[in-house]
Amino acid sequence: MLCIWTFIHVGRPQDILTFLAPYHIGDIIAGLTILSYYFTAQHRPQIRSYPEVRLFVFFVGIAALSTPFGYYPGKSLYFLIDFGIKTGIYLWLIAKLITSEERIQGILKTLFFSGAAMASSAILRAAVGGRIGGGATYDPNDLALILVTTLPIGIMLGLSSSSFRSKILFLVGAAFNLIGIIATQSRGGFLGLLALGGFMLSVKLPGISKKKFILILSVLAMIFGTYLGAEYEERIQTIFDESYSDVSAGSGRIGLWRQCLHIAKDHPILGVGPNAFSAAFGHYLETDKFPEELSRDQLGGKWQTAHNSFLLVLDEMGLPGLLLFLAINIRSFRNFHRVKAISANHNLSSNLSVQATTLQMALIGFLVCAFFLSQSYNMIIYQFCFLSGNMLRLTRSIKGSGDV
Repeated sequence: MLCIWTFIHVGRPQDILTFLAPYHIGDIIAGLTILSYYFTAQHRPQIRSYPEVRLFVFFVGIAALSTPFGYYPGKSLYFLIDFGIKTGIYLWLIAKLITSEERIQGILKTLFFSGAAMASSAILRAAVGGRIGGGATYDPNDLALILVTTLPIGIMLGLSSSSFRSKILFLVGAAFNLIGIIATQSRGGFLGLLALGGFMLSVKLPGISKKKFILILSVLAMIFGTYLGAEYEERIQTIFDESYSDVSAGSGRIGLWRQCLHIAKDHPILGVGPNAFSAAFGHYLETDKFPEELSRDQLGGKWQTAHNSFLLVLDEMGLPGLLLFLAINIRSFRNFHRVKAISANHNLSSNLSVQATTLQMALIGFLVCAFFLSQSYNMIIYQFCFLSGNMLRLTRSIKGSGDV
């Protein structure tokens, strides 16, 4: 049931098949998942001492502390209910249930199929001249982030699978993801692809032939070059445009980021309140609280969000919130690295090491794209953190039991 909940949250079938939207299938599946846990779960580990759990609780605590002092306490309170409680329950179930290699593999496959579903939808919409994106949730840039994140999962599942049919399924799905990214024409997605490609080429691959890996990447690069198109190529060329006011300028966000830093300087401890950036930013524009070089006359006022996940947390939850946000992502990366190191040093099964490498790649792709988007509270960030902790504890338990 937890995999179904994950698919509904990430793959968004209710956005692709819009007739499902009125039925609130996400809430229904969430309720069924919780009931299923209480009626069927046999092993229920105590998770309160897990570092990942503490980090998330502290992060939500900072958000709660910031709420009454923010620009829009009512909106912040709604955020706390949606993020702190709903996401918290999902992560609690991750910590409780995803405690074996098989279940981790199930989550990886679910993320892959989520990306493949969104990519297929984007390609079909592009073919008929429709809007690229997943309804009310994913705009083209957000969709590109999901596809960049799930692309390495498809590649690694394909290369590590023992079944020929599975290899074909996952690798073809990865190619669909790549074409879906092109369909979004997202510049952030392109930068995410570049960073992801560089990391994938540099990272050590446990139990996977580097030659086969490079061959697959070369084929995907040729597919990208084939389907790139003149319009997307022109958009990519605007990435380093220095104009703020030009809507085609890739670096127009730089002026906005300077404004974000100015807001953060005025609210360094508690921020402007979670989910209250747009209210605070509008207030700054209307009351001319920005200095002349950052004013509406100089930079315009078209932005409704920070378009940078790190600056968004800094503005909304102050420096303590940003430090916790960084700690969450650093812990994820380090946990994945430790899983690989323990597996290599003790000659353990390569399955967990492959899974850790896969999620490490996905995390890199997500964070690079998120640098240009407001995805600070996306469930995937916290899901990866909780998965990384479970994988590290599982690896240590295997090492301790002498299972080689």
